[in-house]
Formats: sequence, structure tokens, C-alpha cells
Amino acid sequence: MSPLSSHFLWRWRTIFDRCRKPINEKCCSALRKLAEFFISLRTKLGYKVYLLIFILIYATIYSIVEITIYHSFRFYTWDLGICNQALWNTLHGRLLYYTVHPFYTKTGCFLAAHFSPILLLLLPFYAIIPWPETLLVINILLVAIGALPVYQIANFLLKNEKGAVMLGILYLLFLPLQGATISGFSPESFIGTLFLFIVYYLMKSDFKKLALVFVLGLMTHEASVPVIAFIGIYGMLYHKSAKNKGFRASLIILAICVPYFFFAQHMKIFFGWTGQPSLWHEWTLVGAASTTDLPFKVLLNPTGAWNALAFDGATKLLYITLLLLPVLFLPLLSLRELIPAVPFLFISLFSSYPLYYSLDGHYTVFVVPFVFVGLIPSIIRLRGKHRLNISVPKLMTLALLMNAILLIFFLPLTYSKFEVFKINDEHNNIVHSFILHIPQNASVLTQSNIFPHLSNRPDAYTIPPPTWGNEYKQVGREILRNLSKTDVKYVLIDFKSEPSYVSAAQLIYTDFILVNKDRCELIGGKDGVMLYKTT
Repeated sequence: MSPLSSHFLWRWRTIFDRCRKPINEKCCSALRKLAEFFISLRTKLGYKVYLLIFILIYATIYSIVEITIYHSFRFYTWDLGICNQALWNTLHGRLLYYTVHPFYTKTGCFLAAHFSPILLLLLPFYAIIPWPETLLVINILLVAIGALPVYQIANFLLKNEKGAVMLGILYLLFLPLQGATISGFSPESFIGTLFLFIVYYLMKSDFKKLALVFVLGLMTHEASVPVIAFIGIYGMLYHKSAKNKGFRASLIILAICVPYFFFAQHMKIFFGWTGQPSLWHEWTLVGAASTTDLPFKVLLNPTGAWNALAFDGATKLLYITLLLLPVLFLPLLSLRELIPAVPFLFISLFSSYPLYYSLDGHYTVFVVPFVFVGLIPSIIRLRGKHRLNISVPKLMTLALLMNAILLIFFLPLTYSKFEVFKINDEHNNIVHSFILHIPQNASVLTQSNIFPHLSNRPDAYTIPPPTWGNEYKQVGREILRNLSKTDVKYVLIDFKSEPSYVSAAQLIYTDFILVNKDRCELIGGKDGVMLYKTT
């Protein structure tokens, strides 16, 4: 080593030695303050502080995962792109306006497709950073907060704080909840949290807080109304006596839900619903067009009802098994607590729509809360069996172990759907670069996995993937014919997406680009990504 190098090395060592002591002191001081803060929280909150820390870690990790999936173009129009465009347009003076469902709404208002006015309450938070990523983080937080009412219900009934915390953690790690956690944003995703708060405040007869969460629950989605009505039925059975205030509150909940359901349907018509039933034809085997007439069709057509129930029977049986296996089938000991799960189980098991009886997606939140509401009394019953002598922490440890085994097996399958483990950054960067070429307020047509990234504008259009079915293909062609008559400025398609998105890109190319080839100019193309500008 040269003398000059030795001199510089000596100088840096001297500087480091001088700085090391104050740096170490600052680190030790910061750690000491953090420890003191944690001890004070532990003193004030008890074991609950561990659950709060777990919720924070859970929300942080899943937010990072979801944003990664989003930037990899693995989330699509339904429902992230729709809700982002509706909220963005609301900020710019057009009430929940979106451009995706022309066959469901005459006005373009989201409230015509689903009566979910709760979206307006999210607007102040969304306005801070009006991006799809904000909605993803909000969604994760609202799902994760569901662990708190689970803890509160467990602590209220079990009088065992440590076991209640373990139940809250089990709820977050519960396999059937993961689909709702990583399915993007939708109003349905966080309705499970509100269901749990409604049950908890109904149990405690805390009527002021009950009124608040009850109203919020009704505002979330019209599909939540029958579930809340059945929570009212459960509340009457729980409080038993008509003289009990909790019983009367449950009766009021049921009495309000019935007219509110019809009010929500009327409001959808008011905001421009076309009356078009779902193109999935979920209950065709029974002969029902919607959930409204499903109960009557089941009663009047027992053969069709049996055929519908038996349709894809193995998958439906697996669905029920995976709902109960992670909690050791214990909720079956408390069937009364499972009553609010009846409405959704009824429509899902009689349907032919796979997402209704799958752990993928957000529909499990209509059932998962009540699995845990049933689990807690079941633990009490087991604990009351003198011969079994099972402690709550030991039982929860066993349930956590079972759930961990299932997560290890099934969660990688869920993430493989989003290709989290093999992200093609080079291709994704190409798509992002083309998006940046499109002016903020320009109208644009694209496929559904790119749509969320272009939905911060008044006029962004897409079509449903033709692979969803022939009717959706015909709807896509009708949308493209109508768009040919409008002034769509840009068209962005990607022929290297997954097959369902590629099928949409192909349809856009044949039924829009080629049809309007005289005014469509290719201004960029690379690695299967093509950007056109219309003149």
C-alpha cells in the first residue's frame, strides 16, 4: 500500500472512531426510547398491542405485494380500474362517473351498477394521493382492521386476552381471507370488517356505535343488506328475551333492512341502471335471473335446484371444507352463529359462477366473519367439557398450525396466478413507457389489465375479455362499434399479456384498429406493445 493510501486510510479511521461513539449513543438512545414507548403501550393496552403491531406489519407487507402486482399489470378493470375512475371523476365534478359498463348503466354513474355510497366517504383519503395505489392500501387496511372486532368479540366472550389476540392473528392469516386481501380494491372486500363490528356492538348492546357501523354496512353494497338482516335474526336468538334491549335492536335492524333492500334497488334505477341481468347467468339451472327471485325458483323447481346444487359439486365441497378446516371445523358446534352466512352460501352454492364458491376474490368476506363468530362460542363449549381440559391458547396454536400448513400449500398457487414470482420487468417497463406518451386528459382505449393505469381521466375505455364467454365477446364488439363513432385519441394494446388480455387486444385490433385504419396511426411498437393515435 502506498504512503498516500495509508495516510487516507488512517484519516478515515480517525474520523470513524470520533463519530462512532456519538452514533452508537444516538442508536442506543433511540432504541431505549422505542423500548420505553413499547412498554408504555404494553402497560396501557395489554396483549392487544401485539395484535396492533401484527396488523401494521400485515398491512405493510400486503400493501407492498399488492402495489407490486399492480405495477406488473396483474390487476384489471374489475373492480380497481372502475372504482379509481369513479373516484377520480368525482374529484373533478362528475359523481362516480365511469365508462366501463354501458350495458348496465345509462348515465355512467357507479351507483347504478352497485349502490355503494360508502365510496364517497373514502374520497377525502383518496384525494390526498388520487392514484390506484391509494385504493389498494385503503383496501388492505380496512380488511386488516377486521382482526380488531374478532379480538373484541373473543375477549368479551372468552375473558381471555391472550387467546383473543391469537384469534385476531388467526383471522388475518385465515386462508379464505387471503383472496379478499390480494384481489385489488372493491367495496365488498372490507364489508367483512363492518359485519364483525355490527355483531360485536350488538352483543354488547352498544347502540350508538352499533348505529354507526350498521349504517356504514348498508352503504357498502346492496348485497350486504340480506346478510345484515340475518345478523338481526342472529341477534334476536342471541339476546333471546323480547324485553332485552339487544333483542329490540336486532328486531329494528331486521325491520330496516327489508325496506332498505328495495330502496337500494330503486336508487340503482334512479341513477340509471338499465335492468340488464348479469351476463354470467349464474342461476340459469334453477331458472332464476337474479338473487331476488332465486328463493322462489328453488322452491318451485326442486329438480333444477338439485341440478344447480350438484353443478361443480366437488369444487363446492372443497370450498366448504377449506372454509372450516383451518379452524378445525369447530364452528359447526355453534350453528346459531353461522346464521348470517346463510344468504351468501345460499346464492353461491346454487350458482354456476365459480368465483362465488372459490377462495379467490373478495366474495369470501360474506362468510369468513361468521366462521369466526361461530368459532369463539365453540371454544367455550369445548372448554366446558371437563374431560377434554383444552386451554384456549393451546387450541389456537393448533388452529394456527393447521392454517399455516394450508397457507404453505395454497398461497403459492394464489400468487402464481399473479406471476409474483416471475415478474417480467423489462416488458412491464415498455408498457409503462408507452403509457407516459399518452396525455393526461386524452381519451384512450385499452385492454382491461392496462385500464387501471389509465383510469385517472374522464374518458378511458376497455372491453371485457372475450374469453369470458360469447355474450361478453358480443358486448365487446358493440362497445368497439360505438367507440368508432366517438373521438378516441389513443389506443394501447399488449399482445404479450396473459391469454384473456391478449384476446381483448386481438378484438380491439380487428374491430377497432382495422375498421378505422384510415385514421389510426401506429406511433410506437415494441415487444408486442402497440400504441396508436387516431386522427
